[in-house]
Amino acid sequence: MYKVENCNDEFYCLFDVETATTPLLALRYLESELLENALGTQKAYLESLKLFYDFWLAKFGVTLDYSFHQSEYTDVIAIADQVMAFWDYLLAGKLITNVVALPNGNIKAFNKVKATSAKRCRDVCQFIRFLSDVYLNATYISGDLTTLRHHRADVKIRLYELKKKLSQWIKSNQESASYDYLRSLTPEQFQDFIQVITPNKVKPKLPAFENLQVNPLNPVISFEVQMRNYVLITLLVRYGLRIGESLLLRENSFLPYRKDDSRVLMRIRTFEKEDLDDKTIDDARTYKPKIKTADSVRDIDISMAHYRQIMLYYKCIRSKSCNHDFIFASSMKPYKPIAYSTVMSEFKAYTKSFTKYFPEHFDPHYAESIEGDITPHWLRHTWAYGTLCVIYEDVKQQYIESGVVNLNGLMADAQDKLRVQGGWSKKSNMPSKYGKRFLQYEANRTLLNIYKNNFEQSMNNCFDEDGWDEVFR
Repeated sequence: MYKVENCNDEFYCLFDVETATTPLLALRYLESELLENALGTQKAYLESLKLFYDFWLAKFGVTLDYSFHQSEYTDVIAIADQVMAFWDYLLAGKLITNVVALPNGNIKAFNKVKATSAKRCRDVCQFIRFLSDVYLNATYISGDLTTLRHHRADVKIRLYELKKKLSQWIKSNQESASYDYLRSLTPEQFQDFIQVITPNKVKPKLPAFENLQVNPLNPVISFEVQMRNYVLITLLVRYGLRIGESLLLRENSFLPYRKDDSRVLMRIRTFEKEDLDDKTIDDARTYKPKIKTADSVRDIDISMAHYRQIMLYYKCIRSKSCNHDFIFASSMKPYKPIAYSTVMSEFKAYTKSFTKYFPEHFDPHYAESIEGDITPHWLRHTWAYGTLCVIYEDVKQQYIESGVVNLNGLMADAQDKLRVQGGWSKKSNMPSKYGKRFLQYEANRTLLNIYKNNFEQSMNNCFDEDGWDEVFR
């Protein structure tokens, strides 16, 4: 029996519960392929691998590592041949059986199980590819290189066929409808949402603040928490940060420009692993936020107005008893850096208030109706789409001014710029998804010209720096 364990919030690892050891193959896979990924990604892949280890032990009575050892670390094909049997094992409720699983009446639920099982199998295929790359070489097998190359090619072909077969049950990003996973707020919805999260108007009156005007839409009572959430949400929607990236920000994450006092550089990175002039501070959070990928490490210019907002909260509003320099801190003793779970909990309170005071945005009779729960990641989608519109128009003007007639590649250039700003890897297809959504609007540009103009005007109002800075005057 196997278990995926969190190792001091540094990484996840697969353990054999009976022997209290880590299987060799799983450990090598973790070290070589998974360790640099986010904790959530590590856990997802290892959970799939755990199920495969359980399946192998249940079917053959010996561990996967022992079986591979018996083949002298050569028979990768034998492991690949068990993927579809693993598929049947998952559909049968993790039982070894020859009975084919059939729908129990709920086709939708059964298809969801198939999609999840197919994802598990594809994760295992990634693991098998790793075994092929590592063990099918001259280091472990004596023989001519041509034979080894053919052996690896056979494994590659087998895995390709398996993935192709499984892909019919996985609703890929490319095949999904443009709005299935790109849920974002329209300009009108966003403006109304801002009304909900706007803090009370106050004036400094030591040792606290005196309320001048209370925002009845804001469900949070404490002004300190209101300001913290408002500043954090500003970063999500104005600069496209992920929650984890925002929670890693510290005082020295921001550097002013010597010759330009209108902007400030914001550094997105895990400082402990960077060779920077930064003191080491222990993060007291149980679940420590991390940068998603290496491509997410980036530098972003922010406006001086937003920098003043951040520093106003950090230096004047958050508790003076904080013993760390993370920007966002709990309002309760011992004033730890704020946790991801806290952000999600308070965001739910905002969305509940938003639903209560602006029910028209949830009316299913309208095309713009919000379906499902609004999450903080919707704000990143809102930023990404709005930013892509601006980038596209900017690049388009450059093409026109340079006399380029063929605009092929225009959207690709805009997407590449969005990729860099948003911290997506080259393999990620998220920028192309935003591009696809934008092109759908462009295809109907003539019919929606009036709407498009209103849309742009509303977006400009949403992101106008003076408008955002108004609450602090």
